[in-house]
Amino acid sequence: MSFSFRPLLLAVSVLLSACAVPRSSTRLPASYSWFPFTWYTAKLKGKKYQFAILIPVKIKDLQANFVTQFDLGSDATVLYENALRNYFPTRSQLYAQVDTTHRGTTDTGIRHYHTTGLPVTFGGAQVAHPLLYAKYGDAVPLDSLHTTSQKLVGTIGGDFLAGKVLIIDYPQQRMCVLDSVDAYWRAKTSFVSSRVKNNRMQIPLTIKQHTYWVLFDTGASLFPFTTDEQTWQGLVQPGPPTDTLVVGSWGKQVPFYAAPVQAPVYLGAYQLPVAQAWFTRDQRHLDFMKAEQIEASTGNAFFQKSVVVLDFKQNRFGVAK
Repeated sequence: MSFSFRPLLLAVSVLLSACAVPRSSTRLPASYSWFPFTWYTAKLKGKKYQFAILIPVKIKDLQANFVTQFDLGSDATVLYENALRNYFPTRSQLYAQVDTTHRGTTDTGIRHYHTTGLPVTFGGAQVAHPLLYAKYGDAVPLDSLHTTSQKLVGTIGGDFLAGKVLIIDYPQQRMCVLDSVDAYWRAKTSFVSSRVKNNRMQIPLTIKQHTYWVLFDTGASLFPFTTDEQTWQGLVQPGPPTDTLVVGSWGKQVPFYAAPVQAPVYLGAYQLPVAQAWFTRDQRHLDFMKAEQIEASTGNAFFQKSVVVLDFKQNRFGVAK
């Protein structure tokens, strides 16, 4: 499986039902429509890592324990043909839910189509027309279609959040979508201005009095701060990297290199945990950062003990007190 930010420049139609608006602004009410998430964990070099956020979803009227990666580094929600194929009697019946005249290809060569009959629902949200990645993903064996094990069938991107507010409660592993920031979250949250481009949110992180515009990418869970080599050299002590990881990115193995950041990292006035800075020489990642006009990306690592509020309506990002 591949878990890193997704350079997808795509758009889909989305329908969204927001969470119920709370009646009280002084305490968290029970009326929020939270939906849960879990971590996909694995070991690299003998150390356990939280690679990705997984959320349970329903697809059409199919009965199965489906999950998707939650990846705000992607601007589009996608389903994997190979993972869904055996839930239909024939491939033709699966493709009856697909508009094959509306097609495209990712920068990694994956062919994709718009769908017409495979809505994805989770929590209070629905993505009505996700993309289908042709011949992508792991097939589910026939004897496992309806077992209790999780079936990874796609990726939820940022397309469902246009004009909405997302609350991510990392400690309690849950999320909620709102129409706007209500009185409860206004009272609890310290915001900074953010930028939104192609359904992705960029946030300002300050190190050594320099502000870096950074993609907030929930699909890059391993890395608190990933940048190019030249920027990295200005953040760490002179010398070679102290750590190296090779991770999959849409079918390609990509090396990342790290060393401890030598100065505190701030989001506005909020000091983030001590962390390593990472860099890659992978040209696709570097081209993506240039195209998005960002200097780095950040994953979940900085915020795993926090509740964060992503306001796509007012273009701001905050950490709740």
